[in-house]
Amino acid sequence: MKKLIILTFLLAIVAGSFDASAKVRKKNVIGDWKYEAPTAPYGFETGILAFFEKEGKLDGELKLADGYKISLEDVKLEKNVLSFGLYVEGGYVTVHTKIEGESLSGTVDTPDGELKLTAKKIKKA
Repeated sequence: MKKLIILTFLLAIVAGSFDASAKVRKKNVIGDWKYEAPTAPYGFETGILAFFEKEGKLDGELKLADGYKISLEDVKLEKNVLSFGLYVEGGYVTVHTKIEGESLSGTVDTPDGELKLTAKKIKKA
């Protein structure tokens, strides 16, 4: 009986470590990500997604080539899924991405339809 309890305990620890390794941590997201959304409206096809910690929570902003910045709303990280929303030209869009290492890919849900988005983390010099 003791062996069964110990074996069950060890299996639970091993299973928990696999789950933990699959999780992306906040610190892995923080930083600048160069994004591309080729079918987005003019001016929004490329830019920077900047993520940072504010009051203990993940936050961020979108930086466009012309210097314009848009605050991100409701930034959430669950395992390796990063989602957020933002107001673009009066309409609210939601972004759902999957993080794999130093890149992410996903969709942008807009009032005009769905767009594909990819991004690569910018390495600090």
